[in-house]
This record gives sequence, C-alpha cells and structure tokens, in this order.
Amino acid sequence: MSSATTRCPLCAQEAAPAGSTDFNKSGADIFAGTRQFPVSEERVHFDRCGSCGFMFTEFFNGWDESDFKRRVYNQAYVRADPPFAGERPARLADYLAATLEGVLGQVSLLDFGAGDGRMVALLRERGLVKGSVFDPYHAESARPGQPFDVVTAFEVVEHVVDQRALFEELEALTAPRGVLVLSTLLQPADIEVQGASWWYACPRNGHLGFHTAASLSEALRRVGLELLSLSEELHVAFRSPGELLAAFRRSDHDLAVSGAPPTRGGGESLSAPLAGDAPGR
Repeated sequence: MSSATTRCPLCAQEAAPAGSTDFNKSGADIFAGTRQFPVSEERVHFDRCGSCGFMFTEFFNGWDESDFKRRVYNQAYVRADPPFAGERPARLADYLAATLEGVLGQVSLLDFGAGDGRMVALLRERGLVKGSVFDPYHAESARPGQPFDVVTAFEVVEHVVDQRALFEELEALTAPRGVLVLSTLLQPADIEVQGASWWYACPRNGHLGFHTAASLSEALRRVGLELLSLSEELHVAFRSPGELLAAFRRSDHDLAVSGAPPTRGGGESLSAPLAGDAPGR
C-alpha cells in the first residue's frame, strides 16, 4: 500500500497517498454511466508528489510487455476505450490534415503509440507520403531509429511507467526543427479532493501517471524541449520556434482527444466517484 515515504519518479520528492480504486475501473465508465467491468478486488493505490504534483501508481511497476498485453491491451480493451478503434483516429487525422495543410505531403510524421495505425492510414489518403507508426502492443512495426519532422503521441504519456525514458525517446525521435505533439489530460483544479476517484485514473485502460502543467513542463525541459499547451489535454513540445510550431499555434485548440467530460469554472471536473473508488481525502 502507498505510504508517505514514496518518492516521485520524476523529481524524487516526497509523495503522499492520493486514494485508490479497483483495477477494473475504465475510462468508459463515466460516459456509459455504469461500470463496463465488474469491480475488482485488486486495489490500485495512487500517490501524488508534493512538489511537482505528478500523480502516479506503482501497481504496474515490474510488469513486462506480455503482462500489459494479457491484462490491459487485450481483446476487451476497446470496452475500456471505445473511441480507440476508429472514432479517435479519424478525429485526429482530420485535425492534423487541417493543421498541416499545404505541407502534409512534405513532412515526415511518426505516430508513436499508434494503435493499429489507423490515423496514419487516413492521413496517407489525404496526401501524407512519409508516415510511420510504432506501437509495441498493437501495430506490427519496428521501433523507429531516425528523427521525424512531426512526432505524435496521442494518449500515450499516461500509459508509461518510466516517464523519463519515454521523454528521452520522444526527444530523440523529433527532428531539430520538428515538433512533438502530445495529448494527455492535465489534472483538474480539485485533484487533491478527487484523487483516485478522478475519471481519468482508470487502471483498466492502463492509465498510471498524470501530469500537472508544472510536471509536464519539467519532464520536457530535462530533455531539452519547451512546452506549449494548447489546451488542458493537447500540447506541443519543441526546441526552437519554426513553421511547424506556428502551424500548431494556429490550429483548433478545442480538439477533444480523450473525450474528457465537461468541467465547471476553475477546472473542477464534474465527474463523481464510481463504485470501487476511494477519493484522495
């Protein structure tokens, strides 16, 4: 069980318990209004850093690729994240095609954490020539070894145990004048009240780490990238300003990636604890 002596995996400062939920809580529960999987007896405890605010669980520490494939990214995964199968890739392809209009056929693009590669396939239909995909759990592809003008990592960050290694790899894959486009939902203003009852803290989806603006900015700064947040869930990282960054600055900042439920003023989530949740306090 979590304790007050747990250390943040990002900044090594002390973290405190932030509540717990059961393993089978999924992101689809809040949208369906009911549990998609039975309440599990396995408890997943979360902690939150008192310095950078990063919220995380150590439940998945030590899991290997086969564990994730067997217990999370299996045939039932689409029940936990219904948009994953088609609606989200189509929406993201529309966004990128509009944002990169005029240069789509010239840039190289890597979709990191691509699922089955649907988004890149749709972009190829719109003129993308140099498109690649990588996903260790879904896409049949080799780990990329060269940099790209545009690297996308939509709904990836919250799934990765080793955050430092993830950002090091993403930085290495981003060309010197390129951009890294991320989506991960930042914590709401009332996260200290919600804790593990926050809808996005859903272990069945493989969601295990959640950033604040400060923690995300620091994680990127450590690998030499600056952060531009276009919204609470859509972010662009870069080394120096350029034409690609300018294109994303002009883009539609209202893009919904995760399908986050609405918030009240001040960024407080309207979601409520589900069966199996133990809020932060």
